[in-house]
Amino acid sequence: MEDRKELKKRIIVTGGGSGGHVSTASSIIKILQNKYSNFQENLLYVGGDLGMQDEKPGDSIEKRIFSKENFNQKYIRAGKFQRKFSLKSISRLLRVVLGFFDSINIIKEFKPDIVISTGGFVSVPVCIVAKLFKAEIYLHEQTAVVGLSNKIVGKFAKKIFISFPSSEKYFSKDKVIHTGNLLRQEIFNKSGSGPIVESLKEMIEIQEEYPIIYISGGSLGSHCINTTVKDALQPLLQDYQIVLQTGDNKTFNDYDCLNKEKRKLREDLQKRLLLVKYVQNNEIGYLLNNIDLFVGRSGANTVYEMGILRIPSILIPIPWVTHNEQTMNAQILQNVGLAEIMNEGELTPEQLVIKIGSFLKKERNINDQMLKDIFKKDADRKILEYLQL
Repeated sequence: MEDRKELKKRIIVTGGGSGGHVSTASSIIKILQNKYSNFQENLLYVGGDLGMQDEKPGDSIEKRIFSKENFNQKYIRAGKFQRKFSLKSISRLLRVVLGFFDSINIIKEFKPDIVISTGGFVSVPVCIVAKLFKAEIYLHEQTAVVGLSNKIVGKFAKKIFISFPSSEKYFSKDKVIHTGNLLRQEIFNKSGSGPIVESLKEMIEIQEEYPIIYISGGSLGSHCINTTVKDALQPLLQDYQIVLQTGDNKTFNDYDCLNKEKRKLREDLQKRLLLVKYVQNNEIGYLLNNIDLFVGRSGANTVYEMGILRIPSILIPIPWVTHNEQTMNAQILQNVGLAEIMNEGELTPEQLVIKIGSFLKKERNINDQMLKDIFKKDADRKILEYLQL
């Protein structure tokens, strides 16, 4: 490892409310940790205490993900604007105001020179207050289409780093730099360790006859996808090996339900099905570099990783995501010839089996130049250049 430098500016990284925002914030923090010796006293992460819809305050996704990390963290009482009026929307609006007061206290105490936002409603009060206190604001936009929070922050950000060229139109052109998305380096690890790796080694022995398909609804899983796969296990396992990441939803208990179905299968079919709740960082690279097909949601980070690793994909966008964001992400991978989109409305066990079969047999016409232009690998280097730390 190269000698770490001294960090001469005080930096706040903010962003949360979804896995994509938190993952990118985590990548930025890791870059700073690896590059600078005194990051501990000069780096602060500011997240929110409110996560996805219906999560209780105090149990946000960023709090859960960062609970065991050793960098400095603070959490504001986050709120958000909601299109539909209800008693809950009043309380969320009040929390926006409280979030501004929390941000004022944090900014006055920490005195940042720079704030790097990765998006989400939590970032808005932090960035507005920091701007009033003369900090430079930088924004990283992960998705193909831009939400309200990043449109607001983009108005006064000094520079805006984008993952996909298609999001440039939402911002002032003189601020935008196409850096690509920040990548977790673990996806390039072709060795790996852990129980998933050991199971995959056995699956690879018969991969030529039975291609390996990785199916995932994201880190939290997807009940819709899990249920469809459960009802399609018999025909799928006749021709393929399946790694299904179910998540650990306590309401539906998909992992347990699928395990029960697995035990009903013939012994040879059971060996072709690997059920996991999560894929750990020490396992993800080995998994992604040894699959023939990915089937799952089309969050920005997922789409970007599939593009970088050139993994053929069948993408099933979440239909209710704001601005149809996941469909727009999926279309990018489809346009370069690496993916096909399957709408959730047509997702049945029968159609899933047909779609996988036809997609794997089809000859793919991949636009290599477009793939290279869109999916860049050096976002960390470019971002550090512009931050001038």
